[in-house]
Amino acid sequence: MHKLILCVMMFMLAVPSFAQLTQGQHMAGGRLGLGFQLENSGISYTSDDRVNWGSLGAEYGLFYYYSVTDHIGLGADLAYGDFDGGELFESSEDVDNKTKLFNAMLSARLTANPSSSFRWYLPVGIGLTRAQQNMHIHKNAIHFDQKATDTSLGWFIGAGFEFDLGHHSGWALGLETRYNSFRYDTSKLTAHAPAAIQGDGNRRLSYMSFQVQINKHF
Repeated sequence: MHKLILCVMMFMLAVPSFAQLTQGQHMAGGRLGLGFQLENSGISYTSDDRVNWGSLGAEYGLFYYYSVTDHIGLGADLAYGDFDGGELFESSEDVDNKTKLFNAMLSARLTANPSSSFRWYLPVGIGLTRAQQNMHIHKNAIHFDQKATDTSLGWFIGAGFEFDLGHHSGWALGLETRYNSFRYDTSKLTAHAPAAIQGDGNRRLSYMSFQVQINKHF
C-alpha cells in the first residue's frame, strides 16, 4: 500500500493541471483519518457485557474519479483501516477485539459547485469489505482467543469540502466525513468458544470516519 501511494503521488506531480472541475477530467488523491464504531461487535461474554470491535481506529485510502459531467465523477476507492476494540478509558482491559478492514469500492462523487475554488461534494460507494477480527477475552474466569476473517458487501456515503491550493496548480485539500457499513459473521469467532460467549450471527457493523483528503485534478 505504501509503494502504491508513492507511485500515485509521483504520477500526480508529473501531469498537467486545471483550475476547476470540468467534464473529461481525471482526479486522483489520498486521504487519512480516524474511525469510530457505532455499535458493539454483537459478541457477549456475560449477560450484560459486549465486546467492542472498533472503539478507535486509523484509516487511510486512495481514490480515482473520471468526470463524466462537470458535477459527477465515477471511479474507485481503496481503503485500509486498523481498529482497536478495547475500552478507550481503561488502563488494564482484558477484553479486546482488534479489527483490520480492507475496502475495495466502486464509487461516485457528486460536486455541488465544480467551477468554484471552494467546493462541496458527496462521495458514495459500494463494493467489498474484508474484515479480520482478533478477539481476546480474559475476564471473569473466561479465557478465549480467536481470529477470523469474513468478506461481505460494504458501502459508504459521506460529505466533504475542499479548496484549491493555488489558482492553477490542480491540487486541492479538504475535509471529509463518511458513514461506512459492512457485515460480519460472528459465528466464525464464537464457534468453539466457551458457553458464556455468544454471537449474534451475521451482524451489520458500521463506523463513522473523519478524514483529511488531498487530490489533484488533471
